[in-house]
Amino acid sequence: MRKKYTPTTLFTEFILLAVCIVFMVPIYYLFVSTFKTQREIVEAPLALPSSLNLVNYMRALETMDFFRHFFNSLLITSLSVILIVVLGSMAAYAIARRPNRLTKFLRSYFLIGFMVPLQTTMLPLFLIMKHLGLINTYQGLIFLHSNGAVFALFLYTDFIRAMPRDLEEASFVDGAGVFRTFWQIVFPLLRPVTATLVIFNTIWIWNDFLLSYLFLSSNDKSTLIMQVYNGVGLYFTDWSIMMPVLVLAVTPMIIFYIVMQRHIVAGLTAGSLRG
Repeated sequence: MRKKYTPTTLFTEFILLAVCIVFMVPIYYLFVSTFKTQREIVEAPLALPSSLNLVNYMRALETMDFFRHFFNSLLITSLSVILIVVLGSMAAYAIARRPNRLTKFLRSYFLIGFMVPLQTTMLPLFLIMKHLGLINTYQGLIFLHSNGAVFALFLYTDFIRAMPRDLEEASFVDGAGVFRTFWQIVFPLLRPVTATLVIFNTIWIWNDFLLSYLFLSSNDKSTLIMQVYNGVGLYFTDWSIMMPVLVLAVTPMIIFYIVMQRHIVAGLTAGSLRG
């Protein structure tokens, strides 16, 4: 059926189109600037490049040592997300299936900790990490990022409580233990919420700047986002290199989000239906 346009719908779509254009201008500016010289970027920011070449990308790859820092970001992000999923799901299963005073206390304890802003604990956290010898180490940053398991705990807990216990009881009758029942019976059923947690935590950890800036001091261990920061000079910045650096830093997450987008909708829908 053909859509009937009224003055109200025309006005609404015009406003939405204008907002879309406003949001697309920075993306357009960033993309076309990667093919320009420094002079063209300064003199004609929104104009098309005079020639289409990949010289700036080659210079950016050499300057930022892309593959080393890409590996750093991939290592920190993947291990952190694995810890978040494993610790959050196991803790949630214990709290959801063993309701007693201890688990209720632990849930409240984690909730209070989750409500405290990270910025207010930066100084004591830095001192603790220093005494533990975790400053400027992959392990230290992975340990800090794994605090996302607290948020995973609350999502998993409500999801597990809404699940029937029939399959678990049948597994126990067949002689399976708690760990085997959880990993082979319960955890596969948590796929929708797990996919949602993996997506959001991956994007958060990959794009994190604050923790990387505070706890990673050496350049060889820095992430891609830190390389973007390091490329901005105090008195002069070569934007013909910085623009490709920005594109290279965000492209992996754009591809990841496009590939995993359907899982976000499925996970949120499943969570809303179970809630």
